Amino acid sequence: MISFDHDTGKAQAAVTAARRRGLGVPEEIDHVAGMHQVAVDAAHMAPPERPTRDDVPATPEELQALITERAHAHRIALAHQAVGADFLEPIARRYNQLVAAQAPGWIRALQPEFNGLVKQLRAQAKKLPANLDKTWLDWNDPAVTGPWEKAEGIAFQLDQIVSDRKVMARAADLQGEGGRDSDLYAVARLPVPTEQGVVDHVMRNHISPEIQQWRELRHQPVSRWLQLARSQHLTIELATPDEVRARAAVRDLWVEAIAERGVAPEPSARSRKAIATALRG
Repeated sequence: MISFDHDTGKAQAAVTAARRRGLGVPEEIDHVAGMHQVAVDAAHMAPPERPTRDDVPATPEELQALITERAHAHRIALAHQAVGADFLEPIARRYNQLVAAQAPGWIRALQPEFNGLVKQLRAQAKKLPANLDKTWLDWNDPAVTGPWEKAEGIAFQLDQIVSDRKVMARAADLQGEGGRDSDLYAVARLPVPTEQGVVDHVMRNHISPEIQQWRELRHQPVSRWLQLARSQHLTIELATPDEVRARAAVRDLWVEAIAERGVAPEPSARSRKAIATALRG
């Protein structure tokens, strides 16, 4: 891996993920990586090794010439070390900048494959029992094991895409973009709250249980994806570069409107007006 004094680990990982997925990596990124190697080689140029007995010449004149030659080599090495080191940080910053600018496009390019896999996952979800907890499935039933094996392969590929998206998001300084449930918001969006939805406790009775189920199945990735594919309220959709924050904001909007609703079985006209105001932002 490329190694810069200035941290470029996130950018390097994003470029690796993009190459693995066959996404375009601009030549300029590779050129900057090449310039880094030139700077590293200069920064680590070694001076001549200390002379040994075998290096002692035959005459004082030869020794004088050898000392002059070695002194020049020492000066060249030290100068290269200093100047090469000076270039490392600005090159690293340039590399990070180029990758950060490219990362949003890479993230968008992941969506077609993601959507195709979700379509396949939904087809398998229809063939499996209602309860998808692995401890309750009948592993002796081919009607279960067949679709499950296919869903397992699909889930693995989806996890890889999500992992690559996270790597690319970090390179673009989008890490932690959705708070506690950023992993969920990266792959699914909540419905936008409506006044009637708030009044009818849609968040409490439907959306929140599905989010909680997502959390509880974190150690069962196949079941987690299948349950999400079956969700009536969460829509599977790989987030665009800036969309995770927007999806988290939708959840916040639900919470704000619910606070205005209060706990009464039927909210008053005043509460409804407050809900409508909250939803307008």
